Parts: sequence; C-alpha cells; structure tokens
Amino acid sequence: MNTKHAALLAVAVLVFQTISFAQQCNGTFIGQVLDDSNEPVAGASILLYPGQKGSITDIGGNFNFTGLCYGTYRVRVQYLGYETAQFEISIDGNVSRIIHIKERVLELPEIIVEDEMMHTEHAHNLARLSAKQLAESAGKTLGESLKEIPGVNTIQTGPGIFKPVIHGVHSQRVLILNHGIRQEGQQWGAEHAPEIDPFIASDIAVIKDATSIKYGTDAIGGVIVVNPPPLPEEKGIGGTITTVAQSNGRSATLSGMLEGGIRNQEGWGWRVQGTAKRTGDFHTPAYSLTNTGVRELNFSTSVGYHNQRGGFEIFFSHFNSHIGILKGTAIGNQDDLQDAMERPVPLYTSSFSYDIEEPRQEVGHNLLKLSGHRKLNNSELRLQYGFQNNHRKEFDFRIGDLSNTPDLNLRLNTHTVETEWEYFRSDKWSICAGLTGMFQQNRKVFGTQKVPFIPDFNNVSAGLFGVTKINMDKWVVDLGLRYDFRYYSVAGYDYKNSLFRSEMNFNNISATAGATVGSTQNETLNLNISSSWRPPHVAELYSVGTHQSAAANEYGFLLNDSTNEVLDIDDVSFKTEQALKFITTYQRRWNTISFEISGYSNYIFNYIYLRPEGITENVRGTYTYFRYTQTDALFLGIDFSGSWQPHRFFRITPKASLLRGSDERNNDYLVFIPSNRYELAVRYERPKVGSLKNFFVESKGKYVSRQSRAPRVVTVEDISDAQENGTDPFDGDDSNFDFMAPPPAYFLWNASAGISVRGDKTQYEFRITAENLLNNSYREYTNRIRYYADDLGRNFAISIKFIF
Repeated sequence: MNTKHAALLAVAVLVFQTISFAQQCNGTFIGQVLDDSNEPVAGASILLYPGQKGSITDIGGNFNFTGLCYGTYRVRVQYLGYETAQFEISIDGNVSRIIHIKERVLELPEIIVEDEMMHTEHAHNLARLSAKQLAESAGKTLGESLKEIPGVNTIQTGPGIFKPVIHGVHSQRVLILNHGIRQEGQQWGAEHAPEIDPFIASDIAVIKDATSIKYGTDAIGGVIVVNPPPLPEEKGIGGTITTVAQSNGRSATLSGMLEGGIRNQEGWGWRVQGTAKRTGDFHTPAYSLTNTGVRELNFSTSVGYHNQRGGFEIFFSHFNSHIGILKGTAIGNQDDLQDAMERPVPLYTSSFSYDIEEPRQEVGHNLLKLSGHRKLNNSELRLQYGFQNNHRKEFDFRIGDLSNTPDLNLRLNTHTVETEWEYFRSDKWSICAGLTGMFQQNRKVFGTQKVPFIPDFNNVSAGLFGVTKINMDKWVVDLGLRYDFRYYSVAGYDYKNSLFRSEMNFNNISATAGATVGSTQNETLNLNISSSWRPPHVAELYSVGTHQSAAANEYGFLLNDSTNEVLDIDDVSFKTEQALKFITTYQRRWNTISFEISGYSNYIFNYIYLRPEGITENVRGTYTYFRYTQTDALFLGIDFSGSWQPHRFFRITPKASLLRGSDERNNDYLVFIPSNRYELAVRYERPKVGSLKNFFVESKGKYVSRQSRAPRVVTVEDISDAQENGTDPFDGDDSNFDFMAPPPAYFLWNASAGISVRGDKTQYEFRITAENLLNNSYREYTNRIRYYADDLGRNFAISIKFIF
C-alpha cells in the first residue's frame, strides 16, 4: 500500500470514528418538572447516572440535557422537601418527559449524600434539612438551623455562637464536611462556632451513626454534611438574592448567588456567592445583652467541568466574623463574680448599640478545594485536595498600648489529600477503598505579650479505609474498616514562661457494620454498630490560662493539678477515647400517618471533658475554672419524629429528643448535657391560592424540660465562705459539680407564614417569622452564659428571596 492510499485509509477511519461517536453521543433528554397541582417546579435538581450529569430546572420547571451517549440512565429528581423521583430512561435519540413530584409527608427513607467529588454516601441513620427548611431558617447560623433535627442540639455562648451537639457530644467528636472537605478550625473551644455560611448549602445532612467511617477519627458523635447544589452545565445565567431583617438585635442579612454555564462549552459551570450580616446587641424580655453584636462578611466561588467520563471542580470560600461576648462576663474580683451570678440584670448592661468591644473575637477562615473524578470500567477514581487557613483572635480588656492587642492570636494551616477508588460489581455489590492524609500547622502570632493558651504544634495524620455495600432481596448490608495514625510535635511555654517540647503518636482501628431491612415498601428497620476512636486534641492536653471567650480559666490534662507544671504524656494515666455505639431506627408509613423512632447507646471509654474545679483570680480578673479530665461516659437516648395529615392541606408534626448522659466510672452525672425536649407543629399549606403559590401558615410549640440529671451545686458563695474559713468547700467530695443549679423548664411558641409570587422568569418568596411570641424569660442549660443572663426575648423576622 502506497503512502497516498494509507493516508486516505487513515482519513476514512477517522471520519468513520467521528461519525460513529457523533451517532452514539448526540442524544437529548428534555422535559419539565411539575408538582401535584401541575405547577412548574423551579430549582429542582436533575441527576443522571452513570456519568453524574446534573441540571437545575428553570423558572418554568424546564430542563435540557444534550450530548448524551446512547444507553440506559438512572434519573433522580430532588427538590425542596418533595419526595425524590427515581426512574430509568433509554436514550436512543431525542427523549422528552413530564416528571411529577409529590410533596414529602416525612423524610423516612435512606438519604443519599452527595459531596463535591460526586461521591455517593449511603447512611442508615440520619436526618436532613432540605432547601425548603433552610430557606425558612434563613439568617440563622449553622448551629441554630440544625436544632430543627431531632437528636441535634447546641452548646452555645450567648446569642451569637452556636456549636452543634449530636446525641450529647460535640466539638472534636462531630465532624463537619464543607463541600466535601472536613472543616478544620480551632474547633476545640465550646465557644468556637463552625466557620460556615449556611447560604452556600442546598441541603444539610446529619449522619448519626458511624457509616461515614471513611472520613476519619473525629466522627464519634456523627457527621454534618453541608451539600452544595450541583454546578450548572448548560448556558444561561440565574441566581438568587435573599434579604432577612430581624427585630431582636436589629439584624440585617443580605445574601446573593449568581451561577451559569458557558456558551458553546457544554459541561462547564460556575457560581459566585456572598453574604453580609450585621447585628447589634440582642435582648432578653427584660434587658439588653450588651456587647453581643455580630458582623459577618463571607463569599465563595466555584468553577467546574463534568461529562460522562469524569470531571473536576475548583472551589474557594472566605468566612470572616466579628462576635462580641456579653460584657457582663468580665469579672474583676470574687465578690463581683458572686454578684454577677445572682443579680437579675448583668453587670455593665447599657442601651442598644451596634458597637463590638472587648471581650470579642475575630475569626477568618479560607478554604480552597480541588477535586476530580474519572470513570473507569465499572469503577470510579476520585481525588481531592483541600487547603484551609484559619486565623482566630480573641480580645480582652487591656489598657495602654495593649488596648487593641489580642490576648489570643492563632493561625492554623491545614492541608488534606483524599483519594478513593470505588468498584461496582453490579447493583448488588460495591466496594470503596481509599487513602487520606492531613498535615496541620498551628502557630501563635507574636505580639500578644501573653503565654499562648495552646502551644504551637504540627499534626501529621494518615488513614486507610475500605467499605462495602451488599444488596440482598430485602437487606442492604454495609461493612467498613479503617486504620488511622496521628503524630504530634508540640512546642510551647508553661506558666513560668519556660519552653517545653514534646512528641507523641497515636494509632488505632475503627470498624462499623450496618444493615437495612424493609419488610414492605412502607416499613424499614435500620441497624448499626460501630467501634471508633479519637486521639486527643492539643488543646485538651496543654491549654493553660484564661479563655476569655468562654469566660473561664481552662487547664489541659497534662498540667499538674497543683502546680500546673507540664507533664510528659507517658507519666500520666492518659488513654485515647474509644467509643462503642449502637443505633437502631424504625420507620413506618401509612396513607396519612408516618413516623420514625431511633434508639441509641454510645459508650465512650476514657471520655475527655472539661470538669468544673473552682475559682481562680489573677491580674485579668476572677473566673470559674475548669480542667480537662477523663472518665467512662454513657449516652442513651431516643429521637422521634412523626407526621399526621388529617386533611390535604393540614399537617401535624411532633418531635422529641430524650437523652441521658452519665459518668459510669464514678457513678455520677456529667455537666452540660442537653435537656429533654418536645415539639409540636401544626402547618396549613396550599400549593396555590388564587394567583399566589406555596402559601403556608405554621404554629410551633417547644417545651424543654429542666435537666434533672445534673451534678450537685457548689456556688461561688460556698467557695468564698470556705476560703475565708480555711475549710474545704467540697467537704472531701470529689464528684462533679456545677456553679449554678440547672434552670427551670421553659416553653416557647413560634409562628411563621410564607407565600410565593411567580412571574414569567422570576419568583419572589416572602416569609415572616415570630419566635418566643409569649416573650418568656428562660435560660438554656447548655448556654455557658446562663450563669450571667437570660436567653433571647421575642423576635420577628422578615425574609424576601428573589429567584431569577
């Protein structure tokens, strides 16, 4: 064959392959998503598998996929608290379909959690805040929003700082995934709220068991997954603008999002988002909470490309907040401390102001994420890199040239790398294996002229995991195994300002086994048992001195009880936490009634916690003081949620969370365990009222019982009197205690209403909310400011969302 013929043959082959490829991958799938009233649903998520192509319906409920290869696809349609629609289609050309979705009565089935690597995580025991629920809680922090889920509470510091609590545990035992990246800030502090803007999420899932074993050692309590909406993949621009105004704190919030595809570049998508918030002093029914304002400015941007063979995304976010701490927590001497805990109005209370003065905290958090995935034969490979920079500053009352100098100034840089390989043998069996690594560097910023509250440290962590899912006739079984290693290199200064250095490492294995059985389509039983562990955080070992944001002095486990000398970890009886958790969930649905009930037991060996020890006085003032210690803890509880729909437009929703926490080693109670709580909501909702859409009115009552399982009380007055008399204020009793008795039970009545107005290509959503309508005075047991002040009084909020 001569050169000319060879060239013609090569050209012919290329043309044939091009035509063949075009014939195989020129399919289209177009359609419209409608609700029960045949009204278009704007903003619904459409996902196709395999290939994991995504689209969002426009204002008319329309969607359009092009360039599809011929074959069979699984389609999943999700929206705002409606039931997920799933079905299969065959693409062999142009396919169109009208899809109807039904309003969800109660979210009972297994939830599928999507992270940025497009990884699918099946969890047995979890709950979810839908986009609809997030919209109704717009303007609240992440922790406040999550309180709507049974089994999830908060530990808080005043009205502006909320930290999630899952089944009684928090901080280092609750892992938060933000866009698929494990959130890494200075989360060791009970008053260090997650640096996440809830407006970035399309929904938030809370995994209450350990099926998320692949994410590491910090999930003893559970995992919170902040899910973003999928990036658009077709040309066009859309977005939202949300404004929220609240009476309590005279708060204003503005959040906007703009997203779109790229013309003639199918598969490419982008999004930009930002939020600004300003709040002044909050108030109780009787007085202002001076210096509790909040200023927040956040933004994020992402770009990505996806097709049937793979894709990648780049995401960046910046979070910045300034938060005031109640001025009445700054105490000069022991008499003032006693007076502050007894007086009806906190010290230094003044009229309303937007000013944020000392004590206060400033936090900046940056996150960069690079992720990619590649489809192979019956498998998929995923790779993800994350970088986080966290800068925390806490300010106390200081004089002279130090008046604007922080007492605590820390920078934390975290690099994470995760790689996964998932193999699908068939719909009946899959396996996922992966490696994770983390390098973390914490450094003090010089210039505070204080002994750092926690020392400098490097953290090197690595993990190896494997999980498998087996689908049988009525059973779905999950098994998982993980090995983790962590190394610390620590350098800091003790109370004498003497340098110390230390190195230590920890390693262990975690395992989980879970099963779901459905005897009928409307009845499901989930079972899960797991063994997990957690190495200590450096703060739990070495913290020393006044933690102003917590209004307390805190001392780590490795500080000598009497001299506060830094000890070597080999010279103390320290052991890593080891948890054994069992949880079972039963779900049942009838035509108009459904419910879900979960029971759990979490036994944590060598549980690390801050235990009240007494009162200390130094040049910075007088504070209660706490010391990290260990015990064996047991958490038992029940979560319940139900729904009864006596009429097409009426729904009654009860919820309950019951929890018992105990110190098993010493046959005692633990401090700051959330109280039992009960909730009943009655909602009237109509998809269409004349020309208006999605009208609803809801009345909700919440009753929180007094914590009857709290430690004994030793007041500041008791300690002061004993010190004056030279006696032991604890009478030789080494059991746990608290400085104040648990507050009484309380009842809150909330109400809300909303409606939507739809134009040709736009939509407005209006909501009004009233919280604590009766303006009851109360104190929450897990609020660390309850020693000094009441919780919030009546609050009215108005929210307007513009969709285009």
